[in-house]
Amino acid sequence: MIKYTTLFAALMLLVLQSCKKENVVISENKIADSTTAVRDTAEVADSAIAGAPVLETFAMPPEVEGCSCYFAENRENYEKERYLYVDDYGNSAYLKMNGKMIKIQMDEGDFDPSNFSKTIENAEYKVSMTGKKLSELDETMMFRGQMTVVDKKSGEKITTPVYGECGC
Repeated sequence: MIKYTTLFAALMLLVLQSCKKENVVISENKIADSTTAVRDTAEVADSAIAGAPVLETFAMPPEVEGCSCYFAENRENYEKERYLYVDDYGNSAYLKMNGKMIKIQMDEGDFDPSNFSKTIENAEYKVSMTGKKLSELDETMMFRGQMTVVDKKSGEKITTPVYGECGC
């Protein structure tokens, strides 16, 4: 009888161990080349320690209301409101680098929607975007393109695809 009890306990232990769920973390990093690094905010701590510049996703800043442009790495992140770049259509632009929200003052005319090009900078960063207009509906234009952020101090560059809209 003890023999069967021991055998039963061993079998139950094997069954329970084989049914145990694994915790799998799926990274949403998409690295197009050696200069690209885009991460969700939760993943940045390890990279920031290593010193590599990291462009992070963030939600719409509360300062931005009304007409604005906002871009994510891809359509999926755009729909989840995980932005890489947001501006309030001419006054200030926002991006997040290495855990720090960066605000860059803009001048009127920094954005040309006819050929989707934009270059803005402050003392620390230079941001350039290029691309093409996908569609236009009323006062909203959808774009797909590429954004490059250059850290002026280190010279390091991050390039990522962008998808988003500008409108009111």
